[in-house]
Amino acid sequence: MMKMITVLLISALSSFVLSGCIANKNDDSDHSNLTASASKAANSTPAFEAYQQDPNPPTAFNYLFDVATHPRCVNCHGVIEDGAHRPTVGDNSVPHPMNITSVNNLKMAVQDGKFVQVGETHPVNCRGCHQDENAREPGRPPGAANDLMPGFVWHMPPPTMIIGSDMTPSKLCNNWLNPRLNSFLAQRGGRDDMKTFKKEFEHHVSDDPLVRWAWNPGPGRTPAPGTHAQFAKAMSVWINGGAPCPTES
Repeated sequence: MMKMITVLLISALSSFVLSGCIANKNDDSDHSNLTASASKAANSTPAFEAYQQDPNPPTAFNYLFDVATHPRCVNCHGVIEDGAHRPTVGDNSVPHPMNITSVNNLKMAVQDGKFVQVGETHPVNCRGCHQDENAREPGRPPGAANDLMPGFVWHMPPPTMIIGSDMTPSKLCNNWLNPRLNSFLAQRGGRDDMKTFKKEFEHHVSDDPLVRWAWNPGPGRTPAPGTHAQFAKAMSVWINGGAPCPTES
């Protein structure tokens, strides 16, 4: 009997220690209703279907917008709340547990072809829980890394890249084409430098492990619409067509 009590206490303690890196009941762990059919339905949108039927710059951008405004993307891009830049979690984009803000973010730069962390690092940061691959259990922290962008680890984009609930296709398009808003890692070009924009944005959507992760988010999380290959192709279709922006309706 004493041995059984000891085992139970150890198990309970282990669960408690892990809870710091496990999402709460409001985040991605709420997956009980995510059946295969629901996942398939969630992985398609009218904009994606329209692009599939007629791939051209306007339909391509509408599909790109659907991906960019999907929870798998907007959660990492975050929101401004109580004066702080905060990531969100879950298909309903609720605040990240543990009071995580951009204070906990990692800053990265490219040196000798590899991404490295720069500046001061908060003791509690994204890398503490988000590793190189997804945890196997639903609700545990996701992770992503690859050899296409060595050294690139989980972190938040800058506040200029927030994709809020009021984001419109026209605004997102013009933000992407504005080099002052579309990155803090490197100059990505824009409307006045489409050669650099094409090179950097196609590289970003094709190789960035966090972008690719949106279609492989781990158990209990709805993937972004379509597939990563279709998304990368749509970016090229839009850019090669002159990167036209939709007008505000």
